[in-house]
Amino acid sequence: MKNKLVICVAVVLLTAGATVFSDVSRPAQVQHHRVVQQNQHPRRKKLVKKGGWAGAGLAAGHFAGPAGSAAVGAAKYRKDLKAGGKRRVKAAGKIGAPIAAGAVAGPAGSAAVVGVEHRHWIKRHILHPIPHKQSGGAN
Repeated sequence: MKNKLVICVAVVLLTAGATVFSDVSRPAQVQHHRVVQQNQHPRRKKLVKKGGWAGAGLAAGHFAGPAGSAAVGAAKYRKDLKAGGKRRVKAAGKIGAPIAAGAVAGPAGSAAVVGVEHRHWIKRHILHPIPHKQSGGAN
């Protein structure tokens, strides 16, 4: 009976000592700042603005003709037109090119100008799409 009591006390003391010393031997834990995942609000806002300008240009071109389309373009690029130099010339080209192409070749000409302006995006997203990664184990 005495041997069993000694063994029980020894086991209790050893496990208690092991837990105390194991906490001391561990390095201090560093607190990490956790960043919460946000929605893609700035990207969505940018796309909405682009769509709004495109819709305004189409509506103005439909109702007021080339003059309405030019007015929307001037409003969109007003800061670039005010700047002067190369920036002004580029803005004038962005405003006048779709109007001139629309006058010469109709809606197909305007669509061609838009395709030329967005050629890099078309190449990246339509002509060379990256396949989606499949989740899960082995393919």
